[in-house]
Amino acid sequence: MKLQGSLRTYGVLPVLTGAITVVLLLIFFILLSTSFLLQPGVAVELPTSQFLKPAAQDPLVVAITADPGAAIYFEDRAVAFEHLAARLEARRKSSRHVVIKADRMAPLSLVTRVTELALSHSFSVSLAASRP
Repeated sequence: MKLQGSLRTYGVLPVLTGAITVVLLLIFFILLSTSFLLQPGVAVELPTSQFLKPAAQDPLVVAITADPGAAIYFEDRAVAFEHLAARLEARRKSSRHVVIKADRMAPLSLVTRVTELALSHSFSVSLAASRP
């Protein structure tokens, strides 16, 4: 009596096709995943504007504190408003940019006067707000 097996062999083609599919999927997965893993971030291009200023090198910082007893500080020392112009003129050669850092509750009239003083002496001015 001759027994026949139920497993039929169709040749090498189905096995080779499956192996090629698995290898191609692995290659595709590796190529796709490495581009996301090795990329440090997403490149962002900032919008350009004719009104943007370049970053100032070594700006002169004038700090204005909040009420009560609002004061002006220049180079970490309290300065009277009357003497601020002379102090700014003395530092004109080192920088022509003034950053006015005012507390949120600083008197607006004092901030405006300091801004006008700096602009009248041909300094470029940037305003920065901070919490008291």
